[in-house]
Amino acid sequence: MKSEVFNGSRFWNYFKYDLVQMWRNHMKAAMAIGLSGVIVYFLAVLFNLVFSGAWCGPNVGIRIGTFFFAGVVLEFYYTRIYGYLTERRKGSAWLMIPASAFEKWLSMMIMALIVLPIVLAVVFLSLDWFMAVIDPTVGNSLLYYVHHGYNAFSDALVEVNAEYETFWTPETFVPVMLASFCFNYLFFLICGICFKKNKILNAILVIILFSIVWSIIMNQFGAPTYYSFENFSEAQGFIEKTLDTMTLITSILAAGIAGGIFYRIKTIKH
Repeated sequence: MKSEVFNGSRFWNYFKYDLVQMWRNHMKAAMAIGLSGVIVYFLAVLFNLVFSGAWCGPNVGIRIGTFFFAGVVLEFYYTRIYGYLTERRKGSAWLMIPASAFEKWLSMMIMALIVLPIVLAVVFLSLDWFMAVIDPTVGNSLLYYVHHGYNAFSDALVEVNAEYETFWTPETFVPVMLASFCFNYLFFLICGICFKKNKILNAILVIILFSIVWSIIMNQFGAPTYYSFENFSEAQGFIEKTLDTMTLITSILAAGIAGGIFYRIKTIKH
């Protein structure tokens, strides 16, 4: 007897369907976001040809900024990838698909937190590497800077650890980064399936309201804005405690949003 909550073959069939629908409905937008680095490349070349008469591609700072901008655009676009669930016709058809609410939620989480970000990173960085290979004016690829930047950061931490007897590694900062990543993308996802109209605008308004409420809470509890430390060990302890607190709070918020998405899936009606 098949479980009503989760069945492996049923989930796999739905996930494949979800993947195909994602490609069909959002291929053009995904291509535009992934190709943003190439677009900026041609704009930079055209600008340099017009104003300096020289063929020159964008420098590393512009390309890094473009990559992060593409990530932000993808965040906003998350309000659309499942936004059709609030529509009567498409949303009702989605509810009739033979898969449990948990299976649909799990597919949504995999799609939002793994598939789409990886696709964006692979497409963007691969094209950036290709441009660096064919055009010497671009310089080294972003993958080169990621690799050497990581090594340089690791070497710097080794020196800090030797001088101050600390035990920091680049991985120390990974948990808070992953928690923030999950929170950001899931936030726009839940806004997309909760608001029927003006999804991006409403998401921005929620961010502003949340920021105001959070500031009030911090002021209410008397959070200091200036710190003074007598030695480095006190500063280290404060930094580690701050990172742990930020990771915990952000993880709780992200988990809460994920739970809210599941609740929305189970209770959505048209």
